[in-house]
Amino acid sequence: MRLVFLGSHGFANESLLSLVRAGLAPVLVVTPPPARRRRRGTEEPTPVHAAAAAAGVDVFTPAKANAMDSLARLRAAAPDLFVVAEYGQILSEELLQIPRLGTINVHASLLPRHRGATPVAAAILAGDAETGVTIQRTVLRLDAGPILAARRTVIAPDEDAGALTARLARIGGDLLVAVVRAFEAGRPPPETPQDEAAATYCRKWKPEASRIDWSRPAEEIARLVRALRPEPGAHASLRREPPLELEIRRAVASPGSAEPGVVAGIARDGFDVGAGRDLVRVLELVPAAKRPMGARAFANGYRLRAGEAFA
Repeated sequence: MRLVFLGSHGFANESLLSLVRAGLAPVLVVTPPPARRRRRGTEEPTPVHAAAAAAGVDVFTPAKANAMDSLARLRAAAPDLFVVAEYGQILSEELLQIPRLGTINVHASLLPRHRGATPVAAAILAGDAETGVTIQRTVLRLDAGPILAARRTVIAPDEDAGALTARLARIGGDLLVAVVRAFEAGRPPPETPQDEAAATYCRKWKPEASRIDWSRPAEEIARLVRALRPEPGAHASLRREPPLELEIRRAVASPGSAEPGVVAGIARDGFDVGAGRDLVRVLELVPAAKRPMGARAFANGYRLRAGEAFA
């Protein structure tokens, strides 16, 4: 099997490493070019680039995978199968037709639920009891190809997007190896069409979507905090002069009531804020330009009092 792997970020990284550990190392890894970091002023390769280089796999970093010179390089690799995992570019029909056995994609949800760019955060925010990983055929429509394999897992009540992504990455790596082995043996898994009526979609987070709306139910706010951890984080602004920007890192819903956004009281493990329904118990946060700290320590150090309000 001559595999070409297309990926960029952490979830894709585990898929690549799983193939390498299974003796299925790709002949070529395709990943975006190194990105320039503003603070350091240096270029940093994607995690997939770094992993491929460490494994001794050739790396190709085109700005556009669908460009003519990119297509020529991919054809020269004479691939049997393309494997895509969190690559971040829409692939053209011309590109998808290159490999002899087609293109498969590793997606971090139970398709057709949560098609799109942020399936892990979407599952947490929606309050889903379970999620999983799907291996599908890649087609021109977003995450709409037939399903080759899927594996389910329960979402823990306190699991955030970072922890869940890491766990799904391991599940996806194991599932990917099994599917590629089936292709290698000449017995690819049967293809099951997706139920279009059950499809839902999720998109990349916009900055304004990470601001906490205290008029929402407390349970929904707690899910938002989990869904946005570690990135981009759930943000709120305490009404002071000047306003104090905070990233809320851990929070749970708590019984009680108060005006939305108003601090209801200080607790042993944090402080309570009014929401559209119930209270939000803030447990951990990050003041602007500071390190993470427990919410009770913050309340003590910044002299937080009941009756103060968030914007």
